[in-house]
Order: sequence, then C-alpha cells, then structure tokens
Amino acid sequence: MKAPTIRLRALVLPLALALVFLLLLAQSGHAGDSALPTEPHRVVTGDTLWDLADERTEPGDDVRSTVRLIQRLNDLDGGLITPGQTLLLPAA
Repeated sequence: MKAPTIRLRALVLPLALALVFLLLLAQSGHAGDSALPTEPHRVVTGDTLWDLADERTEPGDDVRSTVRLIQRLNDLDGGLITPGQTLLLPAA
C-alpha cells in the first residue's frame, strides 16, 4: 500500500518544484521594469502611446522598444490609451 504513495510523492515533488521555479522565473522577467525609474502621466486628448514613447526615447534609440516598455509597465495589450487614464512612463 505504501508503494503508490511513494510513487505519487516522487511525481508530485518535482512538479511542485518546477512550478515554483517557473513562477520565480516569470517574476524575474519583469524585475528590470520595476527597478526602472517611472513617473505617472495622466493621458489627455491627443496623446498617443507613440508620442509619449518618442518623448522618452534617447536620440538614436528605437521608439518601438520604449512603446513595448510602456505597454509592459501598464499591462497594455495594444496601443489604445484613453483621456483620463494614468500611465506609468519611464522617467524623462
């Protein structure tokens, strides 16, 4: 009767450890974003994600990478932002 319990533990323990490892790995993927200095910005009529990113992109750097950073910081799926919305932007 003990053999199935031992087999079950032998299977569950590695799976649990793998799950914990994957969760830690997923969190560390955003660790660089949280260490980045940010500032809040209230979206006004006429603001676009591209324009906000362009204002915060160093000359010669790719604006698309800043757009993606802003999307990650704010959990945005696309480029739609609305007036009144508060976004976290990389500090200028």
